[in-house]
Amino acid sequence: MKRRNLLQAATVGVSGTLALTVLSRRGIAQDPTIASDPYADRVDEGLTYFKRLAVEQLDLAEQLLEAIRSNDLERARTAYVRSRPPYEQIEVLAASFEQTDSDIDARPYSFDGGELDPEFISIHKIEALIFRDGDLRAALPYAEGLIESVNTLIGDLDRRENFSSQKHFEGCIALATEVAAKKISSEEETWSDRSLMIFRQNWNGIYSQFQPFVSVLNENTANAVRQAYEAAQQVIEPYFQRNAIGGEPYSSINPRVRGQIVRASYTLRDRLLDAAAELQLA
Repeated sequence: MKRRNLLQAATVGVSGTLALTVLSRRGIAQDPTIASDPYADRVDEGLTYFKRLAVEQLDLAEQLLEAIRSNDLERARTAYVRSRPPYEQIEVLAASFEQTDSDIDARPYSFDGGELDPEFISIHKIEALIFRDGDLRAALPYAEGLIESVNTLIGDLDRRENFSSQKHFEGCIALATEVAAKKISSEEETWSDRSLMIFRQNWNGIYSQFQPFVSVLNENTANAVRQAYEAAQQVIEPYFQRNAIGGEPYSSINPRVRGQIVRASYTLRDRLLDAAAELQLA
């Protein structure tokens, strides 16, 4: 497939799951079987990392539930922020488990009824209830449901037939695009104001799935992706105190820096497109 067509599919300007769905519906993701995928072992390596993250996500979701049950609002808010990083990396592969992705991470605009839609059960429901409304009692059943959703995710990541090297690159490209084209608006963490954390973890997830392919790429191509990833992280690094998870409130980030974030994520996207083309995955 030509680079331009993959670029067009990755810049449709919709949410991560929907963007990846569009990729598939346009006939781009003609998934090879595991046996015929020349990079199957590299897919396995990336999945192994995400499986470890999913187990971490379960533990953090359980800590969030415990904090909400404690009826301590500040403890719950802290636990919420701490619970976010693992899935924001795993999100790279959301096209392979769309319903679970929706249950864990969908925002209100994904549903006809918006925030009041009964299918809106994700962590962003919890976010609104604890950061905006301060209503831990209302958040409790959604926190309990999150545990079930993460357990489902752990099973999803074991369904090897749903993953391929082509899907890995499509996911990386789509998410790098989404950071620059959509998440930059702060729609991701509207109430917690921690969008910088989301950008950081999205880029980490992208690079984690790219790294297994380094050894089969031209050195210049691989270095270009690495440099683009590092440059993106450097833009936001000053806004994270040492060992801090959430980073500075996104509302404090000025337009100049936001512009740098946009350009950095698009550059990462373009270098990933180069790598996909070299591997004949685009």
